Amino acid sequence: MHRCGNSNLRFFLIVCFLLCSPSGWAQPQPESGYVGGAQPCKLCHPKQFESFAGTKMGMLFLKDPRNAREAYACEACHGPAAAHVASAGAERTSPFISFTKRDPSTVAQRNAVCLQCHTQGMVALWHGSTHDNRKLACVDCHAVHGGRQKLLAEATQQQLCTRCHQQIKSALMKSSHHPLREEKMVCTNCHNPHGTQAARLIAANSVNDKCYECHAEKRGPFLFEHPPVRESCLNCHDPHGSSHRPLLVVKPPLLCQRCHSNLQHPSTLYALSVADAAAGRSLYTANSQVFYRGCANCHVQSHGSNHPSGKFFHR
Repeated sequence: MHRCGNSNLRFFLIVCFLLCSPSGWAQPQPESGYVGGAQPCKLCHPKQFESFAGTKMGMLFLKDPRNAREAYACEACHGPAAAHVASAGAERTSPFISFTKRDPSTVAQRNAVCLQCHTQGMVALWHGSTHDNRKLACVDCHAVHGGRQKLLAEATQQQLCTRCHQQIKSALMKSSHHPLREEKMVCTNCHNPHGTQAARLIAANSVNDKCYECHAEKRGPFLFEHPPVRESCLNCHDPHGSSHRPLLVVKPPLLCQRCHSNLQHPSTLYALSVADAAAGRSLYTANSQVFYRGCANCHVQSHGSNHPSGKFFHR
């Protein structure tokens, strides 16, 4: 009786294991319209299958699916492919999605496939974001069958983002720039392309908070604060690139005189007269006082000062 009980228990445990195992005897049959598994896809699309198998998502779907949907492998994203397989690839109608340029599905339908799983983290604020409103599809930036980092459609983030942001690409070529060209930074160090609560897809509560992550010495609080600095770093700096160091939008002293007019110190406004402008002279040839001079020669703490005598940011 004791041996018989152990045998029955062993048989019961084996049956339970097979019932729960995705590769067991009791694996559910594919739903209507599905072929169930990646083998039929592999016969016609061997290159796509091999490239996908090497990705994180491919290793998960093909080797260790966590649920019944992932066990469908290719069909988990492309949808039911029975008609597509039966027609030798001719049938591509909905709900099957090929994600190619010839695919009749809408951008919303294609993105909905990705957003079934990718709902948290950087993608949490996708709905209503700038790129969502511009009708960008996930596959415009990501190549699911590719082997690049983050499955990007280009070799680097800079190459990918500047396909659309041509003005930024031009700014990055200027002499003063953040080290994106040198690949010491990437676009997502400052931006979240999937959506943020801040303007310009800044991955922080504000532009200044993002800048302070690296430039902590400019954070303050200061005893004497410079109002434009407190308001936004972009008042004086172009983060993507400038012809003026360090990333200044205008060359000093003209930068400072956009706010500090000639009514106060200094009493001389460094600007072209009508005659100089008509003669085609530049500011630096018409006014020798500008050479080798700038407000920062004296006001060295332009971001703010904690010195008791630093009211004018001298120290």
